[in-house]
Parts: sequence; C-alpha cells; structure tokens
Amino acid sequence: MKLQSILIGLFVALVTTTGVFWFLNTYEYKEVDEYIGLRGEARENPLFAARLFLKRMGIPAERKESLQRLPDTNTVLVIDTDRYTLSRATVDEILAWVERGGHLITRVRQTLAETDVEASASNDLLQLALGVTTGEHIIPDDDDLPLEAELSTMSHPLQVDPEFFYALNTTAEQAYPQHYHNAAWLLELEHGNGLITLAANLDFIENPAIGDYDHAEFFWYMLHGLHDEPQAVWLIHQDDMLPLWQLLWEHAWALVLTLASFIPLTLLALSPRFGPMIPKPAPARRRILEHIHASGLFMWQRHQQHGDTQYAAFAARVTQLLTGTRKQHDNSNPDA
Repeated sequence: MKLQSILIGLFVALVTTTGVFWFLNTYEYKEVDEYIGLRGEARENPLFAARLFLKRMGIPAERKESLQRLPDTNTVLVIDTDRYTLSRATVDEILAWVERGGHLITRVRQTLAETDVEASASNDLLQLALGVTTGEHIIPDDDDLPLEAELSTMSHPLQVDPEFFYALNTTAEQAYPQHYHNAAWLLELEHGNGLITLAANLDFIENPAIGDYDHAEFFWYMLHGLHDEPQAVWLIHQDDMLPLWQLLWEHAWALVLTLASFIPLTLLALSPRFGPMIPKPAPARRRILEHIHASGLFMWQRHQQHGDTQYAAFAARVTQLLTGTRKQHDNSNPDA
C-alpha cells in the first residue's frame, strides 16, 4: 500500500513536470500593441490634433461650434464642414470679411455619389460666389503618392497625400492651383485684400493624418499664406446639418406643439374607461290632457270656438281610459 502511494505520487509529479515544460516551450509572455481608437475630444473633433499642433507652435487656436460672429481679419478661419447651415447673408459676410483682408481655409462640399457632384456644387453658396465647380472623381495611384505640393509662399515642395478627390474647376483668373495629372485638388483664390484656400478635402490635416508625411508643415504654410504671423486660428468642424429635432422645432414648432397635445388626448380617448357608464335618465313624458288642453286653448284663442266641443269629447274619452284623470287635471273650463 505504501509502495503504491509512492508510485502514484511519482507519476503525478512526472505528468505535472512534463506539462509545465511543454507550456513554457510553447507559449511566452509578450506585449502586443492594439489599436483602440481615439478617445475623449479626439473622437468627435477631427481637428483636435491640428489644434494641439498649432498651440505647440505658438499660434493660439480655438475650437468654434458655429459662426455667430467673425474674427478679426488677422485671424485665420478654418471651416472643415459642408456649410449646410451657412445662409446667404452669412456667406456674404464671410466674403466681405475676406475682402477686407481675412484668410479663409475651407473645402468643397463632399458628395456621396458621382451623380450628385454638380447638384451639391450648385447648392453651395460659397462655391457659387467663387465660381468653383467640381469635376471628375480622381483616385491617385499608390505609386504616385504622396504628391509634391508647393504653395505660392513656399520655396520648396512638400509631400502631401490628398487621397481621392473631385477635381476643382474655376473661372477665377487669380488662382494658384495644386495639380495631379491636370486635375486641381487645391486652389488659392485672391479675393480683394484677402485669400481663400479652397481644397478638395481637408483630410490631410485631420487627426491622425496630420502626422503623416509633411502634412503638419504643409498646414503651417497654408496658415501663413496671407499673414506672416497670424494672430489666432479659429477651427470649425461642426457647422453642418442641424439635428432633425432642431430643424423640426425651428421650422415646424406649431406642428410639434399640436402633435404634443393631440397625441396624449387621442390616447386618452382610445383608452378603456374606468368603471361602467352612468345610465341616462328616462325622458319625462307630459300628460295627454295637457296636450289636449293646450290644443283647445290654441283653437279658442284663434276664435275657433267649435274646438271646445271637441275638447269635451276628448276629455270624456280620456277619463274613461285613465280613471282619476279628472281629479289630477280639471279642464272643465278650458277658456279660464
């Protein structure tokens, strides 16, 4: 019995030792980097990294939710939206601000399908005012990326990846374009004393693409296209289509209030009642002698005295049918 216990213990130790050696030789402890996505403000603000970059470079940068007012002309305005909420008056104010010496950096309106290009371009008030339309859809070859780009204020080209874009067409004479196979993806448009930098897209300055190639330096030169030392930079990334509830409240508030009161009342009317219905009282009936008396009195007042003989006959007949009627209503003198 003692020898058997020793053999079982040796067998268990051998199996355990073999399993440990196999596990150590097969697996190893290793750290693996896994992309978990952006967190915090960077998840909903595509220009978050651009703002941090500008602050690190000594340029005050502010995040703006909308254009309630325009900055000073020595402040660069960056609008990375489709400008759906900009009214004609606001677009005119922006163009007047640029004409006084402001610098606007923005992009053309994005489209979902190639057939929507002309429709979206014609609906954009800023592009209409600048005479800019979008052309064919361009996808640069991987062998051609990144592209060599050189702004009007640069002395050497930089490497930029604009990704796929719609070619920009303009009738303006004062335009400094950036091309890829004769298709412009960025325009520098002089407007009065100011400058408008219009790109097919601004994906290369959004996070995390701003850290690729020479995107950060190229963005730096874009901001210095008009002012040698910009006072500040306003970054706008949420001036797009308003939420549905806000659009309904602004344009159909009367309908919203009507439905808000109509729906609860309808549900209340359709809901089952609590308890039985209250029975209606039986309708009251007048005595027939009262009708006979009223008829006789009517004829008497109309000088139809022969009706009095008819009244006596009726009264007698009713008295025979309903005993005690004479006592309840005495009509022996109808003209009284």
